[in-house]
Amino acid sequence: MQTHGYIFEKNSGGKILLLVRQCSYYRLLKKRSTGKDGYHFEDEEIFLNEVGQKDRLERLKNGEVISC
Repeated sequence: MQTHGYIFEKNSGGKILLLVRQCSYYRLLKKRSTGKDGYHFEDEEIFLNEVGQKDRLERLKNGEVISC
């Protein structure tokens, strides 16, 4: 299943639009550039804004597909 949504980046306060694919035990996140906002993925936002996860957030912003 696939849906779309967004998260907020803690440092800049900017909104990052996402394409989200639900797998059995995790989600795959990919950055998208256009479209409606969709759902606010709060759990993923908290996870990616943690101190130890900054590299994943940067990889997401650079266009890579990451898992949560």
